[in-house]
Amino acid sequence: MMRRKLPSVAGGARGFTLVELMVAMVGGLFVSMTVFAIAKHSSSFSMQQSRIADATLQTTVGFERLRNDISRAGFLSTPNIVDDPAVCRGAVYPTWLRRLASIYIEPVPLDRLSTESTVNGFTPQRIVLAGSYNSGNEFAVRKIEPGPPVQVLLQPNRLGMVDIGYPGAPTAATLSKVFTTGRILRLVDTSGRVQFGEIAGVVDGPEPAITLSVSPAVQFRSGSGVGCGINGFAVGGVANVVNIIRYDLRNLNDGTQPSYAPMFRGGPSYESTRQELIREEIDLNGNPLEGTLELISEYAVDLGFSLFVSEGNAAVKAVSPADVPLYAGVPGTLADGQGPQRIRAVRAWLSTRSQEADRNAQVKYTPAVPGPPLLRMSLDPKDPNLPPFARVRTLQSTVALNNQASIPW
Repeated sequence: MMRRKLPSVAGGARGFTLVELMVAMVGGLFVSMTVFAIAKHSSSFSMQQSRIADATLQTTVGFERLRNDISRAGFLSTPNIVDDPAVCRGAVYPTWLRRLASIYIEPVPLDRLSTESTVNGFTPQRIVLAGSYNSGNEFAVRKIEPGPPVQVLLQPNRLGMVDIGYPGAPTAATLSKVFTTGRILRLVDTSGRVQFGEIAGVVDGPEPAITLSVSPAVQFRSGSGVGCGINGFAVGGVANVVNIIRYDLRNLNDGTQPSYAPMFRGGPSYESTRQELIREEIDLNGNPLEGTLELISEYAVDLGFSLFVSEGNAAVKAVSPADVPLYAGVPGTLADGQGPQRIRAVRAWLSTRSQEADRNAQVKYTPAVPGPPLLRMSLDPKDPNLPPFARVRTLQSTVALNNQASIPW
């Protein structure tokens, strides 16, 4: 049997030795590790910049929401219930109805300030706005039954009702989209006089009606001792809801908002002390209405306002932040010639910080307009000059109050 001869190796050619193979593998491993490290850091940097961009976008969107709400202040409401000559007084009003105004500004209470604010010297404010925010319509009144309780019957086929889904869906849920219990109902009679009541409930069906609380009482001309009130059954009058909206800085990690708890799981220690800009609706006693809290902007560190006012026939002038309470304070406690009805524009600013502490040095500057003088803020709970530092962004805008552009009183 013949044996097959294997081909010989070409002269001078040979394979890799074990040492050469190991050197090549180790070299390749180092190259792979280097490429992986570069890719990891690039990905981390890209994710960091993406989070910064998302935070900036969210801050911008949140600030636009605040601007739009400020511009709507006083719409289908009153700029100052104490001095408004159109208001028919006589009833005993609850706290926040007694001080109803287009704009009210106050400092955030000291016990609510975060460590971030106190350490870095922020003095944030909160703003309360009143106006018709859930609907831009006035609702035609069919008649008002004196009760008790007082019931305001609405025309079911007019624009305001059709806009909220009536009479296509003649249910209590449809009415409660706007006429929510605890909100203010503004009534305007055929003479132009205004009254305010508190919504206690709704009646659905073909004859929709709003039931008012016994207090504050609605004034009727027949039994009024103040020279004004509803005449007859108020046929031809109109009604609308007035919302009281509050913007505030708040730590949502206080146990009262369990739906936001996942935001604070894990992360560095300073994550638990962060604050957010929130928007909520409050009732006539200043209590939040359930289900109205909204997170507007994360990682908020400062919110502030200054004003432009007109006193009588004088030209519009700027008001320093220190004098804001003279015009945006509690109605009835302010001097003659002052008050929220004099406000013609609001300058607002919102400052937020980056999610991550990514700087080791402080940077301060002198802003050209009111606002915090920080480009970076310390996240150290005790010393504003110690790292780590987070970047601070501030958005500012002057918002005209068109609803108060020509108030003469």
